[in-house]
Amino acid sequence: MEFLKAVTAQQALEIINAFPVSLHTEVISLEESLGRIVAEDIVAHENIPPFSRSLVDGFVIKVKDAQGAKETNPALLYYKGEIRIGEETKAVLDDGSCIYISTGAMMPEGADGVVMQEYTRRMGDAVEITKTTHKGENICFTGEDIKLGSSVLAKGKRLTPFDLGMLAALGMADLWVYKKLKIALISSGDEIIAVDQQPEPGQIRDINRYTVLNMLKKTCSDVSFIGITRDNPEDIKEHLRGAHESDMILVSGGSSKGERDYITTSIEQLGGKILFHGINIKPGKPTIFATLWGKPVFGLPGHPVSCIMALTRFVMPLVKRLQGETKGGEKRTTGTLTTNIPSSYGIEEYVRVTIVYDEEGCKVTPLFAKSSVISSLSQASGYVIVPGGREGFEQGDEVEVYYFE
Repeated sequence: MEFLKAVTAQQALEIINAFPVSLHTEVISLEESLGRIVAEDIVAHENIPPFSRSLVDGFVIKVKDAQGAKETNPALLYYKGEIRIGEETKAVLDDGSCIYISTGAMMPEGADGVVMQEYTRRMGDAVEITKTTHKGENICFTGEDIKLGSSVLAKGKRLTPFDLGMLAALGMADLWVYKKLKIALISSGDEIIAVDQQPEPGQIRDINRYTVLNMLKKTCSDVSFIGITRDNPEDIKEHLRGAHESDMILVSGGSSKGERDYITTSIEQLGGKILFHGINIKPGKPTIFATLWGKPVFGLPGHPVSCIMALTRFVMPLVKRLQGETKGGEKRTTGTLTTNIPSSYGIEEYVRVTIVYDEEGCKVTPLFAKSSVISSLSQASGYVIVPGGREGFEQGDEVEVYYFE
């Protein structure tokens, strides 16, 4: 049996990108929001810091009073007390005076610099300053970190630990995010067994369940494993019905066109529509994209590398779009090939590579392995895309490397 007419990678992405998106929002606590997608533009409602504060332990001064100060010719200033962290100060600094200040404490009126304690010597009621200080040195001014009314985060941004720290600084204990995407994962094949079973001759443990599920979990999707379906239409349809409440369905294995592969038939019998079956790529050619009950359905190849490359290149973009993510993109770098990468003209190929940095820069080495070899993914730093219009790359070529997410 032949594949349906294979589409190009670009055509596949265009078909996938045409799938309609319906987003829903919810309010969650800051503690729960790591990796979630913010559902509104966030504008600062206050200055951070709310007051000018010292960045070091030392003495606040008027910088003109210590101009030209050095170890052999220190400036002598009168000691006028201390400002502690966590306390409001009403102090006003006079000419020729200094006040001791703790890191993070509020700056007094009239001061425009802080001398680190290491460059001072206490002399009774006076302090010797042994280093010239510049205006604004060692001070974080009001609103210097975040200014009142400034745009802090744009809608569609996936929240990082650093974003959460910034929101904490603004006192945002709760925020609006897009709801998690519910994804159902089904493994398919008479040869597939659970990971805790001992394979009989001809059987293989379910690898894709763990790679696919955990890649999706990194996107903060709510992933449910429906189970392993056998190669018969009734079992496949039963498992698909079990995924009815999800927002997206992924079937790993059974996407190749063969006598015992029934994924497309089962989808159609349940009222679904096959949008394409086969992409002109390597690895990952037998990828299926369909709709069923108004939900996107992907049939992913059974070979682990083919499965993950199809997931990376075609499933993940839709997952992110259905989550509302608009900010961010694929992480990539450039490097120099250490050896040739041959490829067939007319097929977009994804080649796993390792990256090593040395004194000459980034060196990229391809991992030539079959699509069933899971260890090549474990060893890989990322992958290189060989466009369909090329017959590969040559040693010494500068190539773009996409990191696995």
